[in-house]
Amino acid sequence: MTKIQSLSGQQRLHQLARRQLGQSVPSQRTATPIVDQVHLSGKQQVASQDKLPEAVIEADTEDTLLHRAQRRAQMKMERQQFNLERVLLLAQEFCTDQIIAQEVDPDWFHQFSELVQDISTHSMQKLWAKILAGEIMAPGSFSLKTLMLLRQMSFKDAQSLQAAASLSCRNKSAEPSHIYFGYVQRGSFWRWIRGKNRGMLNLSQFGLTYPQILTLMDLGLLHQSEIESGELIKGKPFQWLYHQQCLEGVVQHSGIVLQYYKFTATGAELLPLLSSSPQAAYSQALQTLLNEVITFPTQV
Repeated sequence: MTKIQSLSGQQRLHQLARRQLGQSVPSQRTATPIVDQVHLSGKQQVASQDKLPEAVIEADTEDTLLHRAQRRAQMKMERQQFNLERVLLLAQEFCTDQIIAQEVDPDWFHQFSELVQDISTHSMQKLWAKILAGEIMAPGSFSLKTLMLLRQMSFKDAQSLQAAASLSCRNKSAEPSHIYFGYVQRGSFWRWIRGKNRGMLNLSQFGLTYPQILTLMDLGLLHQSEIESGELIKGKPFQWLYHQQCLEGVVQHSGIVLQYYKFTATGAELLPLLSSSPQAAYSQALQTLLNEVITFPTQV
């Protein structure tokens, strides 16, 4: 019977690096971009060639194509190694001292390493580092599908997801998170005549534009269309969480249906990684909009 070794998150990270990469997590001092040194030496070589005799330059030109190809291949490998080590180094910041009994799937980490080696943007490296730390602390938290999707995302795509995350609400009885933006009251002829049977927010006022919504849908982070809730029951309380804020109200009319965008399972996996803050203006605007059909005892 194999004894399961209990280690802290930090220790798990170092163990994972040693077993799968043959080395421990590099320190800040040793994690220097060697590729920059190689690139600099290449410049120095070009500069020194200006001083060489013409015959030597001609002879050197004949075989520099191979040398340049070899140098480019070496620089690529060193750049990829630097990117991987940088992500491992950043992951240390997000690993806690909590004891973890379960190990990360080696196949998952292998795929992770292959994907991050070409990530050079610091903000994206930080996001990948959070994923690694999250997987170490709770193995199975991030699927390979999520990793593949994240690899396709640009920094601009990540900003769109950040904007969506700042507006995400979570109904206590429903997962994943929603972005509420409106309501419809069905079966009320007179409210329909007066044009008061629906209400809608313009989410672009709160940093989430419609093109960004379409982008998140194309990426598979939001469901492909707007979604409507089931009809709310008149007189029943309705409550949901906006970040850490609990919004509570009582439904005034029958036939009320809320409209929202819904995060996919993949989008829900990425939301906890984003350092998003609630927007008081959105919370207030949403309550003001819904106040036509839901009574809120206290306004935020």
